[in-house]
Amino acid sequence: MTAMINGYPTEIELRQRIERQLGWCGETEIVALIWHGYLSGLLEWGMIEVVVFDRLCVLLPKIGCKELVELSMDEPITPELEREIEQSMRKSR
Repeated sequence: MTAMINGYPTEIELRQRIERQLGWCGETEIVALIWHGYLSGLLEWGMIEVVVFDRLCVLLPKIGCKELVELSMDEPITPELEREIEQSMRKSR
């Protein structure tokens, strides 16, 4: 069965949805993880570009970043890459 796509969500639509949900629920880990997963799926299927993914992820609490990299790479991260991710997270705070 082939799925039919009626349209792709725009960056503005996604930003507004994220901001609304953060307003309703606050910056919780659950909200962040759900949105990270949703955005990762959109990215993987080519529905959003990497730059859009990055801009939207900035809106979310910094949680699960190492796991997102592992998901994208489809392999465990190296200790060196883990240190780079942690440094990057500290710089963005």
